[in-house]
Amino acid sequence: MNNALKIIVLSTLITSAKAQIVKPLSADLLSAARTNFNKNLIKLDSVDIDDLPASVYLFSRDGKNEIEIDGVTVLTDQKEIIGIKDMDLSEESLKNISERLKVLDKLQKAYSDASNDEYKSSKRNKNNIVFYDRRFFAILRGIKTTLRDLKKMYTANQNDKMKTISVAAMKNPSIDWKFYSQLIEAEQDKTIALTK
Repeated sequence: MNNALKIIVLSTLITSAKAQIVKPLSADLLSAARTNFNKNLIKLDSVDIDDLPASVYLFSRDGKNEIEIDGVTVLTDQKEIIGIKDMDLSEESLKNISERLKVLDKLQKAYSDASNDEYKSSKRNKNNIVFYDRRFFAILRGIKTTLRDLKKMYTANQNDKMKTISVAAMKNPSIDWKFYSQLIEAEQDKTIALTK
């Protein structure tokens, strides 16, 4: 093999290895960013639109990721939850917990987006901002509670069948299903518009 070809192959292997690196994330980072932004806003009594906290998904992200939330590490790959570190979840339990976390993830990002959009609006409404921020923090608490409850179940002395039943019976966090339905409807409309 000539040197140029060796360099191309080596470069491809290095790039491929870098793509496999797991990126650490945390729900606490999202919470802290919005909390710090709000504290600065109170102190300075003004807002710089460029300093708005980024609205990001925790679980629906490209590549491989590890998201640490209250001592539980969720593993994702190409926007899909593929497991929970140190927990041997049944396929049914993984599907169940994934669906719950994906709904909550979609909501936390949507509330963050809504808050940011309200800040950017020429007719800014502070009551709406407070409402969206409260919902954002409540959803993050819901994600934490869900994962804490899951951890308790998996540290309890239960057989696999009981764990699967316990996961299926987990209490759902309180969410605004009407708002969630509107998000789904808007996504579907956007998908239809792109296909035309």
